[in-house]
Amino acid sequence: MNHSNNRYIFFLSLLCLLFMTGTVFYSAKAEKYGRYIEYSDERSMSELVSELSQMDSALAKLRYATTPRSFQTISAKLWQSAENAKSCMAALSLPSNALEKTQRFVAQTGDFAYYLLFASSGGDEISRENLDAIGSLYDASEKVTAEVSAVKHQMDIGQIDRGGITQAVNTDGALMLSDGLSGVEQEFPEYATLIYDGPFSEHLAYAKPKLIENLPEVTIEEAMKSASSFAGVPVTSISLLYEGGDKIKSYCFSASNGATIEVSKQGGIIFDYRLDRTVTEPTLSPEQASAAAEQFLASRGFKNMKKSYYTVYDGMMTINYAYTQNDIIVYGDLIKVSVALDNGDILGMEARGYLMSHRSRTLPQPKLSADEGLKIISGNLTVQSVNLALIPTSGQNEVLCHEYVCEDKNGMHVIVYVNALSGQEENIYILIEDENGTLTI
Repeated sequence: MNHSNNRYIFFLSLLCLLFMTGTVFYSAKAEKYGRYIEYSDERSMSELVSELSQMDSALAKLRYATTPRSFQTISAKLWQSAENAKSCMAALSLPSNALEKTQRFVAQTGDFAYYLLFASSGGDEISRENLDAIGSLYDASEKVTAEVSAVKHQMDIGQIDRGGITQAVNTDGALMLSDGLSGVEQEFPEYATLIYDGPFSEHLAYAKPKLIENLPEVTIEEAMKSASSFAGVPVTSISLLYEGGDKIKSYCFSASNGATIEVSKQGGIIFDYRLDRTVTEPTLSPEQASAAAEQFLASRGFKNMKKSYYTVYDGMMTINYAYTQNDIIVYGDLIKVSVALDNGDILGMEARGYLMSHRSRTLPQPKLSADEGLKIISGNLTVQSVNLALIPTSGQNEVLCHEYVCEDKNGMHVIVYVNALSGQEENIYILIEDENGTLTI
């Protein structure tokens, strides 16, 4: 009996020892991780203050720069500091929306700097409006830097727990970092509305779908008829899934054959179509699939569409088509069509970009001929074809360009876009081509 008790006591003692060892191990591990977060936040905050100060300095100097070279150098520095500041904020152990306003301000300032750099390098004069915007950004940047610096000082003197990310106050009574930085967001300064050719320009928030903005609104019954005609199924097989949309208000329908069809409320135009089914062994060539896609687009009222590039995945070929006007390729008016390679069924069509961009355009006459543009092309490239193309910018403006499809000595294809009005090299794309299609980088 005593022997059994001894074994029982030994077993309990062993369990206690294991539990205590595990507790000590994981406590040490948690403490080590906490110190890592603490030091990481401290380093990121120090670097953030430094980069924000660099932004202040660059914005101050931009107000007084008079030569293109000086303006370009300072704009490049401002863009670099903004990119670094974005990385510093991303490294902080904070909830995702804790610095939402600050992150947007830094991203917008950096993108504006990139726009200024590009514009000045192309010979454009900096407008009075842009100079005023620079002054407004500088005033806001000074205030933001001062607020963030004050939070960093609180960390340094122990008023903010450098490793805390969720609670408002830790056990020692110190504020958490997220709570300290909330003051920066609450007191965020106003600054000029930035309207420029870039992805953070304020005008993009108010962009409207150009194809349908002046068209009358259709009823749900009219939209349902359009959906059934487009999908090739009886109207009785169509039912409403939901009404929604952001910039394009729409009805979304489902069909008994597994199709979903999205119809714009204005104009009743189908801009998204999906047919859900399993694709079996491919039998069609890319040329046959392209022919099926082009017939589909033409039958649905999308005329003058030119194939650009395609990808193949899971027995389905997705082809990008761009609108053409007077033999000029309009890349903003884009439609994607997905074709089943087993029998040529259309499994998808996405025309959101087409609705946002397509309209009647008055296009300028090129000031630079295609032959003159050839002088700009690198001697390491052999030009294979030339087209006129209207390409979208990051701010959703458009630039008329000569499109030079080239090949390098290794057989890689490169597309160079030269502005047909100014002669500036607007963009360069490298085509990554394999058996699954083409990817542009």
